[in-house]
Amino acid sequence: MGTLAPKHIQSIFEAFISGQELESVTPVQQGLINNSYFLQTSRAAYILQRLNSHVFTAPRALMENLINFQNLPKPSGYLGPACIPTPEEDYLYRDPQDALWRLQEFVPQSEAYDLAPNPQVAQEAGRLLSQFHQISQGEDLENYHSPLPGFQDIFLRLDQFSLAFKKADATLLEQAKEALHIKAHLAPFVSRVPSGLPQRLCHNDTKLNNMLFHKDSGKALCMVDLDTLMPGYAFYDFGDAFRTVANTAREGDFSTKVGFRKDYAQAFVQGLAQQKKIYTPLEWDSFAFGAVYMPYIHGLRALTDFLEGNRHYKVQYPTQNLDRSLSLFQFAEQAYDNQAYIHEILDIYFSHE
Repeated sequence: MGTLAPKHIQSIFEAFISGQELESVTPVQQGLINNSYFLQTSRAAYILQRLNSHVFTAPRALMENLINFQNLPKPSGYLGPACIPTPEEDYLYRDPQDALWRLQEFVPQSEAYDLAPNPQVAQEAGRLLSQFHQISQGEDLENYHSPLPGFQDIFLRLDQFSLAFKKADATLLEQAKEALHIKAHLAPFVSRVPSGLPQRLCHNDTKLNNMLFHKDSGKALCMVDLDTLMPGYAFYDFGDAFRTVANTAREGDFSTKVGFRKDYAQAFVQGLAQQKKIYTPLEWDSFAFGAVYMPYIHGLRALTDFLEGNRHYKVQYPTQNLDRSLSLFQFAEQAYDNQAYIHEILDIYFSHE
């Protein structure tokens, strides 16, 4: 779905809020799944999103999860954002073209980063992640749906890859040679998933640009894009944040070499340790594994999508999924090569008291 005309956006906005004229409508470029728009009125700013119904096939369950979390008590300084219901108290609006939309408040003076610009932001990212887990700690997981079953299941993703590999055109396989090599090299490691871990409510998509920071103070404000909120393991959220916090390069961007920032990694763990008692020793021990597992599983999904003809992620050119895959795999290799260091900093800040 392409960019919509402001008049169309105005009509959708009015399904949620009447009496406010839009002063500006700006498409949001971040995000690979949903279509998002930044809306400005004379009174406030909002984020309007069209849910991708091909990816999220149970949108009502997804929104129930989101509202459940929205209603949890939050510590001072955790600033939202809140979803806005229609006058009929529905958090989703279905337009005449059968598309589903939702409206959220925009957090003032906030910004997001694809990569951490400095160690202070890396530390704040860690603090925010532990705060997020503290907010949801003790939640009855029976009250939360799994809108994307098997989302972080490496064995499901390997099976999906194998099917795509068998059906893929030889030209695509030749283009993907380097990515396929790294995929095979790390497969044994990521297949040894730690056992006995407790399940907790996880964000499941904690890359850095799903965290908001105050433009002036740099303080982390809140997590956004809770579409993947569901039961999971703490190492999912740790590893997904770590791959963007400790990385030198943006996903799929080869203008900068993929590298591992040790000082940023340490700052992130230091921030996370501010709420270290919410994690069990088994969870602490799993985080170094998650630093490899999460970039690997994202790389595997992107590679599978490339071999299938780019059906899942939005792409701007034919090999973009392959580029994403390769950069993700390259960071997974960096995290694998730095396992001893990651364990070392975890031991420093997560001493098993």
